[in-house]
Amino acid sequence: MVDPKRLLFVVPDDADGALLGDVLARAVPAARPTLLRAAIAAGEVHVGGAQWVSNRRVRAGDVVEWRAVAPLPPAKAQRAALPPVLWESPTAIVVGKPPGVPTVPDRSGRERGIHGLLPELRPDADLRIVHRLDRDTSGCLLLGKGLAAARHFDHAFAAGGVAKTYVALVAGQIARDEFAIDACLGPDRRRPGKVVADARELPGFRTAHTDVRVRQRLPQHTLLELRPRTGRSHQLRVHLQSIGHPIVGDRDYGGEELLLSRHKAGYKLRRGVPERPLLTRMFLHAERLSFTDVDGARADVECPWPEDVAVALRQLASHDERRRRPCD
Repeated sequence: MVDPKRLLFVVPDDADGALLGDVLARAVPAARPTLLRAAIAAGEVHVGGAQWVSNRRVRAGDVVEWRAVAPLPPAKAQRAALPPVLWESPTAIVVGKPPGVPTVPDRSGRERGIHGLLPELRPDADLRIVHRLDRDTSGCLLLGKGLAAARHFDHAFAAGGVAKTYVALVAGQIARDEFAIDACLGPDRRRPGKVVADARELPGFRTAHTDVRVRQRLPQHTLLELRPRTGRSHQLRVHLQSIGHPIVGDRDYGGEELLLSRHKAGYKLRRGVPERPLLTRMFLHAERLSFTDVDGARADVECPWPEDVAVALRQLASHDERRRRPCD
């Protein structure tokens, strides 16, 4: 039986020399720093069987035991919030999909995704998803109201009548201001569920076209505006990987984490504490949708950048600017 007031673990190799408080914070991420400091000062934490009352450094292999007076903090529960409504008509609605939420339920059925929130979003409307965004992609998501509207938008997407604009931060500098990527996309036989690009239209592959424009150049990255002319699965991610510029944070397709240590001069890591990336997901945002509604009216909807990508870009640009600035 698990004791809710007792935690026992061994200090891992990568935490050798770390402070006791930092090691506890890794073991119980829901605990507040003030709680950890108080627990150590009160003698609730033992290392190697000995009581510690100060935030000393531990060694790899040390056995840490926290004999808490009260039950340890449980993992923080994620509360599903309704996506913000960006635009609405009698036959359609555009919401801002947050990152980390799938569009439709995952295979396990444990995550409802945006689809599971639709009855709460508009209880009296028969909302239907007419296109998808990847889990970590944020931005404009179009929903049809009722079967007739869903069919209208399904046809519009298939016919290329919906203009989509994305922004992405990619690795490396791109010299050309504007260009296009044409590469056929098909299933990756070695990784089920993933996609590969090829110049040839092989069996099971489909043509795909993406227009690209540079918005901002940074010393180690480029901010791009992407306009896909086709709607293939993982199209933008695989197209950018195919030209050697994967999206930052896209682990499935070669994207590296955005780490401040690679940009800030004199950055010092705390021993035993892994560096947190500036962004915990891939930098891809569906910024704008332009389409014709069921009644023939044109709609142009824009979704503001989420705070995480906006802050990450500001921090990156700020430190890169300081590096370029000459000394006084």
